[in-house]
Amino acid sequence: MKIDQPKYKASDAVDFVIVGSGAAGGILAKELSTNGFSVVVLEQGPYLHEKDFSHDEIKFCRKISSPIIPSCSPTLFAKRRRIKPSRSARWFMAARLVAPAITSLRISGASTKSISRSASKIGAVAGSTLTDWPISYADLEPYYTKVEWEVGVSGLAGASPFYPPRSKPYPMPPLPELKANGIIFERAARKLGWEPISCADGHSFAATRRRSACINCGFCLGFGCEVGAKSSSLASMIPLAERSGKCEIRPNSYVHKIEVDERGRATGAVYFDEKKNVHLQKAKAVILSANGAETPRLLLLSASNRFPNGLANSSGYVGKI
Repeated sequence: MKIDQPKYKASDAVDFVIVGSGAAGGILAKELSTNGFSVVVLEQGPYLHEKDFSHDEIKFCRKISSPIIPSCSPTLFAKRRRIKPSRSARWFMAARLVAPAITSLRISGASTKSISRSASKIGAVAGSTLTDWPISYADLEPYYTKVEWEVGVSGLAGASPFYPPRSKPYPMPPLPELKANGIIFERAARKLGWEPISCADGHSFAATRRRSACINCGFCLGFGCEVGAKSSSLASMIPLAERSGKCEIRPNSYVHKIEVDERGRATGAVYFDEKKNVHLQKAKAVILSANGAETPRLLLLSASNRFPNGLANSSGYVGKI
C-alpha cells in the first residue's frame, strides 16, 4: 500500500531533521513522528523496497547493496599521514534506505552489560581514554526491551546463565534451527559436552499484521529481506513513521554540513540532492544517525568560526580511536 508522505519545504523549520535512516534513525523517526513531531529523514542512499532484493549474490552484494558504490561515493585511504590518499572500496558501509535492511538487527543486552564496565574489568589501557559507561545496564534495559518489542525480536529469555536479567520475555519465540548447518552445529556441540542455546535474533518467526514470517532462506548477512521478515528499520520502523503523516523520507540526500546559529545551536542540515543541487533543510533540532564513521566525519565537516575543530569536538577526540 502506497503511503502519501508529507512534503516539507526546506525553508520551513521542521521539528527534527534526522541524518540516516538506519537502526537508530529509523526508530527515532517512528518515535518522534508518531508523537506528533514533524520529521525529515535525510538518507544518502536510494529508497529500496522488498521487490528490489534477490538471492543473486554477485548482483546484490557487489552492486546493489555493496555498502558504497565507489563511482557514486568514493572512499579515500592513506597508509599514513601527509601522503596523498588513493581511492579504495575496502571500507564497507551501507548507504541504502534503510541500512539495517542489509543485515539483521540483533539486540544483545548481555554484551552491553559487559562492555559498559570494560575499564573496571580490564583496567587502564595505555594511550586510550577507556572508561566505564556513566550509565548502567539496569538504566538501559527498559529501552532495549522496548526496542525489541517494537521491532520484533525472536528469542528465549533465560536460555543462558550468562544473559543479564530482563524485565520482559522476548516478543516472539526463538527461530527453529531448520537449516542443515544449524542442526550439524547443535549435534557437534552436544557431542563435545556443550549446551547449545538459542540466541536472540532479529527475524519474525510468525506472520503478523505488520510483518511476514521468516522463510529460512539463509540469505541474511549482506542481503535485503525479500519478505520483510528482518527486524530492520526498513521493515519495522519506517512504515510506521510514514503512516503517521508527520515524517518525510528524503532519499538520495547527501548531508555534508550541519548549520548552527550564533548561540551554537543547530538550525538545519545542508545536503546535495541526486541532481547535486544544494539545499538547507531547516530544523529546530538535528539528529545524527549516520553510523560510526559518517557521524564523526559529518561533525568534523561542520567546522565553523565558533567550532573550528568541528561540532561536539571540544575534546579533540571526535573521529579518533
